[in-house]
Amino acid sequence: MKKILSLLFVGVLIFGSSNGQILSEQNVTINMDLQPVLQLSIEGPEQIDFNFTEIDQYYAGIIKNGANVLKVSSSVSFDLWAAGLSQGNVASLCMDQLIDYQGGGAAGLNTIPVTALELHQFPANPLVTAATATCDGTTAMTDESDYSQAFAIIDAATNAPAAGAGNNCIYAPAATTPYIAPQMTGVATAEEKYIAGGDGTATCAVVGGSYLNNTMGFNDGAGPPSGVGTGLPANAGYYFVMDYRIVPGLPASFPMHVAANNANSTALTLAAAATAAGNLATAPNYAAPGVYSMYVKYILAEDQ
Repeated sequence: MKKILSLLFVGVLIFGSSNGQILSEQNVTINMDLQPVLQLSIEGPEQIDFNFTEIDQYYAGIIKNGANVLKVSSSVSFDLWAAGLSQGNVASLCMDQLIDYQGGGAAGLNTIPVTALELHQFPANPLVTAATATCDGTTAMTDESDYSQAFAIIDAATNAPAAGAGNNCIYAPAATTPYIAPQMTGVATAEEKYIAGGDGTATCAVVGGSYLNNTMGFNDGAGPPSGVGTGLPANAGYYFVMDYRIVPGLPASFPMHVAANNANSTALTLAAAATAAGNLATAPNYAAPGVYSMYVKYILAEDQ
């Protein structure tokens, strides 16, 4: 009898052991903070000097080819533009005068507009290349909206380019609003300039990407240089080579800033800079000898 009860007890223990469940559980919450990342790097010198010491340099100007290279990486759609600015010690929209050589008398003016600086970019704004129509809302974008046109030829006899041929004067916001974006109007003569992207609808921007994604691939993977490729880098929109030019002219009135000499003659900032320059372009006035300075602010911003 004792043996039977013992067997029954063991059986209960075995049964209870095989059907019991023991569970311990902890949860871990995973959060992801996906912030927009915009990175702009500039290769090349941080200071670029234009030294006008020869008469032919006044006539033809000085060009700094490939002076800077802009490299863009962005996790979001973006716009990229350049702004010509100064500290305003002469006037807003005019270059700062660092040294006055006391030359020229009353006709020598120190009101040189920052728009005397011209830019040239390669490659073009990808939205210009694609003739995107959504940026200004009326017409397809052209190279009036960026700095991709070649520098205009200067005629020494007229001290200026052909009427309306200039198209490379830098965009110049007021010193009090240095980060305001260029405005596109849909009117070629009034377009402010972007390097990449533009203002307008949601599609008027360069999609997120990076100059690191592709090699330069000038022939679009077609192999050695041939007639097959487009001649544009595969990472167009994220990699730009920038050239700079300043033309004083003779007399030194900096003709490229004058509205009649510029294809974007009625652009608001160009007109404002010309106003700030006053009578600089009116004979017999000319720029007073001295050392002048300005700076270029390259701005990469998430498209809004």
